[in-house]
Parts: sequence; C-alpha cells; structure tokens
Amino acid sequence: MQSLYGRKLALVTRRKTAVGADVVQLHTGILAFTQCELLLDRGIRKRPFRLRSEWMSRVEAVDGDDKDRLEDADLLLSLTVGGPAGNADLTEQEFAALA
Repeated sequence: MQSLYGRKLALVTRRKTAVGADVVQLHTGILAFTQCELLLDRGIRKRPFRLRSEWMSRVEAVDGDDKDRLEDADLLLSLTVGGPAGNADLTEQEFAALA
C-alpha cells in the first residue's frame, strides 16, 4: 500500500436516483496518509475524503486508453452508493462528504 501514496486516484461513484436512473460521478485527488487515515486529498477547495482500508484491495492501475477520461489518474477505485442495506460501499452520508 505504501506505493499508493502521492499517486493520483480517480474515485468513481455509482448510484441510482429515486426513479432508478444510474448516476456516475468522478472525483479525483492525491492519495495521502495523515493521522492514521488514508485520505483522498482533493485540493484546497474540497475537504479530504477518508478512504477505508478495505477498499484498497480494489484499487486498479489505469491503462493509457482510460487516462484521459479519468483526468490523468494513475489509479482507479469504483464504489457504489446507497441502495439496499449492506449492498453498497458508501452510505448516502459518506457520499455527501464528497460534495
């Protein structure tokens, strides 16, 4: 996991609206480690987002073809939001912290 720090991560979130439409959003930042937490540092205009350690096994390298679509990120993590209890990676409250 040490090799992840300082690299650019594309965090893709997927959720469904109340009417069942799919919404996909891209959040990017630099992976950082502070005060025993792994964070996605999104710059001075947005709060850092805490990444759970159990998600790190799902981080994938971004190949050259996808780099443009993912704002030149080196790594990709895809998470689901909300939905039936126990089936999502993020709660709606955790997702709101990305806004």
